[in-house]
Amino acid sequence: MKLVVVGGVAAGASTAARARRLDEDAEIIVFERGHHVSFANCGLPYHVGEVISERSRLLLQTPESLRESLAIDVRIATEVVSIDREARVVTVREVDTGREYTEGYDALALCMGAEPMRPPLPGIDLPSVQVLRRIGDMDRIKARLDASLAEQKAGRRGVVTAVVVGAGYIGLEMAENLHHRGVRVDVVELADQILPPVDADIAAPVEQHLRARGIGLHLSTAAAAFRALADVDGDDRVSVELNSGTTIAADLVILAAGVRPSVALAIDAGLELGTHGGIAVDTHMRTSDLHIWAAGDAVETPHPVLPGSHLNPLAGPANRQARVAAENICGRDTEYLSTQGTSIVKVFDMVAGGTGATRRQLDAAGIEHRVVHVHPSGHAGYYPGTAMMHLKVLFSPEDGRLLGAQACGFDGVDKRLDLLAMAIRAGLTVHDLEQQELAYAPPFGSAKDPINMAGFVAANVLKGDLTLWYAEDYPAATEGARLIDVRTPEEYDVWHIPGAESVPLATFREAMADWDRTTPIRLYCAVGFRSYLAHRILVQSGFADVATLSGGSTTFTHVHGRASDTYEAQPPMENYAEKVSVASAVATATGARTDLDCTGLACPGPIMRLAAAMKAADAGDEIRVTVSDPGFALDGPAWASKNGHTLVDIEPQGAGYVATFRKGGFAPVATRAQGPEKMSMVVFSGDLDKLIAAFIIANGAIAMGQEVSMFFTFWGLNSLRREDPPRREKKAMEKMFGAMMPRGANKLTLSQMHMAGAGTAMIKSVMKRHEVQPLPELIQAAQDGGARLIGCTMTMDLLGIAASDLIDGVELGGVATFLGESQESGSTLFI
Repeated sequence: MKLVVVGGVAAGASTAARARRLDEDAEIIVFERGHHVSFANCGLPYHVGEVISERSRLLLQTPESLRESLAIDVRIATEVVSIDREARVVTVREVDTGREYTEGYDALALCMGAEPMRPPLPGIDLPSVQVLRRIGDMDRIKARLDASLAEQKAGRRGVVTAVVVGAGYIGLEMAENLHHRGVRVDVVELADQILPPVDADIAAPVEQHLRARGIGLHLSTAAAAFRALADVDGDDRVSVELNSGTTIAADLVILAAGVRPSVALAIDAGLELGTHGGIAVDTHMRTSDLHIWAAGDAVETPHPVLPGSHLNPLAGPANRQARVAAENICGRDTEYLSTQGTSIVKVFDMVAGGTGATRRQLDAAGIEHRVVHVHPSGHAGYYPGTAMMHLKVLFSPEDGRLLGAQACGFDGVDKRLDLLAMAIRAGLTVHDLEQQELAYAPPFGSAKDPINMAGFVAANVLKGDLTLWYAEDYPAATEGARLIDVRTPEEYDVWHIPGAESVPLATFREAMADWDRTTPIRLYCAVGFRSYLAHRILVQSGFADVATLSGGSTTFTHVHGRASDTYEAQPPMENYAEKVSVASAVATATGARTDLDCTGLACPGPIMRLAAAMKAADAGDEIRVTVSDPGFALDGPAWASKNGHTLVDIEPQGAGYVATFRKGGFAPVATRAQGPEKMSMVVFSGDLDKLIAAFIIANGAIAMGQEVSMFFTFWGLNSLRREDPPRREKKAMEKMFGAMMPRGANKLTLSQMHMAGAGTAMIKSVMKRHEVQPLPELIQAAQDGGARLIGCTMTMDLLGIAASDLIDGVELGGVATFLGESQESGSTLFI
């Protein structure tokens, strides 16, 4: 048998090598139009960035090594220009000499790969506009960067700026490696997201990571033209004109806008093509000609989930297709069933990838599916070196069969994608994910692995234990419903979804006790676990319409961001402490600094630790905090701004950041130098907010040396009632009033925004967060400071309140008592 292989990189070299291992007597010829064979195409960006320092390490085989080890005749710089299918002859041309000749074959394998896209734009052929596909491309780009060092030493500009057109895997790898070489990089991408192989919510954290490393991103933007720039040093600089109207001056442009299958030879030969323009093959990798096979980037293959055939320019599938083609060429019956597109990329410290179908593809194909988002750590959170992972799993609502998965994060992303890729290939379900027994030790994973966690959540959805709503559906998903944030008050105060009420999980059961069970409830927390607990509480308490945000606020911010023209954050709730106590002022640095290690802590851990450290610090002291939570880039500055502190600097480090905060100084509210010696109040209201204000003012006056008397009448008396008064005989009317009125300071509610208990719980949380004493403690502090608390005896008689029903220390008096106090006071307040 004589086998001719067209193309000598991944698929071509693998076809020839496998065929030799199966048939020692075959004559095998490989034609490669480039000057290198079997090289590591995926490693090219890393040699440009000098991560892979030795060029020779990319040359996996040479014509000489293939001849010596496998007796394969490899002819580089030789291009096949035509195929005579009837005569089974190919015509070839030597690239360097132009000499042409023919070569017969018994079997022909087309492994031409793909070609980089070069859109017909003005200036596309300028010397500084390059592509990266082959060894020669890499050599030219690296030589330009290497020469730049000498140019800069000589006082010339060199390569300072670069534009990468395309934000796929190669584009982002080139952006990173150019950055490693000291080049300032802008990435231009036509789509509204980077990384087309994943959905936007998985790409969003990577976008944030890129921007934090100084990479400029221009999304939903296309390059329109390249213009040569006049340069006094004679450098080949270009002006990159974008369709947005922006112009970027660049010393180097890398085109990474995708590839297209190299099929010109197949078209000229009359071979059948697939729906996406690739070569059509059967499961044996045979084309429409019985004597011609094809493999690699130029072919279309089925997908295990999606209908039809698809192009997948990936090295792994190319090698496996080549193996199948060679086996069938050599007489075996081997099938290649499908390509699911498993892929992964490293972008600085972050990793992202996917396998199977994306949500976009499932929607386009009309395939019904469900989605879950989980955000576990790469390994046990208490062991150093981990960070939050963003894992998205798509599955069938009928039987739970896995349809696709995507992930991004820092550690352990690759092995989770590999496991999910095998699960999709094997036709496993989310129930199988629950049952997988995976390797666990703190440096490698968790007792409940992210794979298990995704299975648990998805299985809960299928069992009806959990109903999800999705960030993409906001705000429609929350219309007509109460949106409840069950995170801590600290998390809520830093940022929350517009329209959300704060009902922390710790107080949730008490707060929801009197909610209307027919009102739809939409819950969320940071990642979905706490809101799941609240979901179970509500459902088991008879609430009819409850749903939890998939992936929590973490996924929500990936979809919508923190603030936009459409979803603008609402102003925080007013709090009394800020009004009557202190005003923020920028503090002068003291030189004192404390280092705080918060690595391994997920939100709100770093913020909580930082807040505690700030309380112990003096104004002007600095806290230098190290975190592994990527979200801290938004949370930290927001927290500092809200609490009157200064963000000194923040720098990316690994998965997270190192940030320095300076504690804010405080200036007291201006007061009169001399004031009245006595203040009196009439406290008529029984509303919690008004009572808080009354006692904060009273305590403030006491602190300033004033005497205070407070006359409680009608509903104001409820704040002084005991929660557990001694038993006594009561008349029917007294019993009725006693049941209707709140018993004591802890039972009072807000005058506005009570919201079935949620608003009241919110103000109590705000007070606790700002270290404002709760109302019972404010009352006790006023008494300890000498304030006279006077209960109106007339009101007590009307409402059936006895002296034994009131807290200790309350005096009894009438209107005359109040008027006497008022006449001696410099001011009298009515509350």
